Amino acid sequence: MTRPTLGLLGRTVGALAATALAPLLVAPYLVSLNREAVGDQVLRTHAVAARSTAARVSAFLETLSGPGRALAMNPAVLADPRGAAASEMLAGLLRAQPLIAGAAIVNAGGEEVVRAQARGQAAVVDAVLSAPAEASVAVVEATGASWLRIRLPLEAAAGELLLVADPSPLQDVLATEELGREAQLAVVGPGPELLLASEPGLSLASFPHTLVDAGRAGHTSGASRFEDERGGALGAYAPVTATPFFVLSSQPVGVAEEVAEQMRARSLWAVGGALALATAFSAVAWRTVIRPVRQLAAAQAKLAGAAVRGRDEIEQLAESFRTLERVVQDRDSLGEVFLGRYLVLERLGSGGMGTVFRGWDPRLERAVALKTIHLGAELDKVVRGEQRSTLLREAVTAAQFNHPNIVSIHDVEDVGDAAFIAMELVEGRSFEWWLHRTPRPTPGDVALIGLGVARALAAAHERGVLHRDVKPANVLLAHDGSVKVTDFGIAGHISERARDAGLVFGTPGYLAPEALRGEGQDGLSDLFALGVVLYEGLTGWSPFAAATPAESFDRTLVREPEPPQRRSPEVPDDLATLVMGLLAKDRTARRPGSAAELADGFEALVARHGFRFGGLPDSSTPETPWHAAETRAGVFATQVHPRTTIRPSNR
Repeated sequence: MTRPTLGLLGRTVGALAATALAPLLVAPYLVSLNREAVGDQVLRTHAVAARSTAARVSAFLETLSGPGRALAMNPAVLADPRGAAASEMLAGLLRAQPLIAGAAIVNAGGEEVVRAQARGQAAVVDAVLSAPAEASVAVVEATGASWLRIRLPLEAAAGELLLVADPSPLQDVLATEELGREAQLAVVGPGPELLLASEPGLSLASFPHTLVDAGRAGHTSGASRFEDERGGALGAYAPVTATPFFVLSSQPVGVAEEVAEQMRARSLWAVGGALALATAFSAVAWRTVIRPVRQLAAAQAKLAGAAVRGRDEIEQLAESFRTLERVVQDRDSLGEVFLGRYLVLERLGSGGMGTVFRGWDPRLERAVALKTIHLGAELDKVVRGEQRSTLLREAVTAAQFNHPNIVSIHDVEDVGDAAFIAMELVEGRSFEWWLHRTPRPTPGDVALIGLGVARALAAAHERGVLHRDVKPANVLLAHDGSVKVTDFGIAGHISERARDAGLVFGTPGYLAPEALRGEGQDGLSDLFALGVVLYEGLTGWSPFAAATPAESFDRTLVREPEPPQRRSPEVPDDLATLVMGLLAKDRTARRPGSAAELADGFEALVARHGFRFGGLPDSSTPETPWHAAETRAGVFATQVHPRTTIRPSNR
């Protein structure tokens, strides 16, 4: 006897009904939702409103103070505040910031030295500057309106710069539409009056005195229920950074209770709507899913040529797939692709020199990476033979490396107009891939990557092998945090021919200045390229990126990159100094003397900071903008002219 089953239709209807009835289980909780629960949500809203308003007020004040602060530190102003240069700077400040109605410099004794004011604002500026105000930022009433008075100290206690500004744009930050009915928002100063309010007629007495006292008490923000003799209110407060001001936000408790009543009514409507939707979805599911699945299961069974049994449509469909799979596996495999003895499984990527595949070595039963190298079908047999010999020689040299930071080479073969190298398959990602993801590497990750690459270069340079194409795509990062450098020696056969023809091989943005000047490449040139890679890791920006190779070469020769802390303040000073030394134009001036010396420097730095690998980002994370240089390698002409611009070859 077979057990009775619901079938796909019964399961679908049951699932939809359960989904629709689920709100009934929580309805008692929703109906009993008390005013404190709703109040918590309202409090969070007011806390966010108070903090965001305080932040926007602080940002507005910084917009006004920033240019003035720069002027207060200007040597010309400090040297001669009465001079023409100081007057012109004050006038320029007013032109640059229309909200500033006037600016004046007073000496240490409080005497006004020089003043600049907007046309028609003389009375306002006189009134505001003469009003008593000791705070660094104060609101002064003058000519029937409110004005900001900002005090900025001059360097070496030489006096003060006083600014008179229009605060009216701040009114826009006090909108209460998002807070709901009867919400109040205000900016409060040390005095008894409101500086700014969300509506006319609002005063300090409109807020519970307990809320006002909490706002005046300290420099922290908070939200709570505040009671006084008039009743209760839900409110929040937040200080405005670097000022004596603070923000108040409140709403009567009764508004929250009305929201609770609305939620009770809406929860009942939601249950009824869910039941109606369950009925409609059941009908749609039959027409669009269940009936087609039944038809597909029957067609699969017919195609498999066997009777397919199952308790319901899903089991029947699964059984028919298993039957078809066994039929396909019994047939001879067609279209298998081999490179030499290696089975090609999938394409991993491609670059200027060739394509990389994931492969399988059936003899040793291990996964490998297969990199093809194009030898050039347009060249005659003699030249291709020379290339092949050079490639084999370089591969043999690289295969002798047995270093944890260098990708091992297993085999090299030539097939027609191309050759391929079988090498160690690193399960992970390239550094170039990571630079396109969020979050980017931390300074600790970059330091550990620099240490791994420096160790690899030191091992190669000790054997007389240069890399010549260090870039993020050639730095591989395993999931366990190990760093491996690939493509050692592969660029050698191209570089040899390029040097004989007065050319240079490499990737724009990573080629060292000495290589671009035709002085050749050595181990310190590899260190320069590593410096570019690490700079990109710290900042997300290539220091010599440009639209064309020629522009990139020009920037490499003449541009001094800004310190990494300008873009990433969290970069430690010693790490920034080490990277900037690698980017020195003169190879013997500031670059380390060797890769081994650089590795020692990174080891000391990593130990000093206790850096640990943070792990690769998830592969599903979205890409982020990465301001990188052109990353495709090629052969370029070296040419030095008065601006030391290098022009790319058409070869």
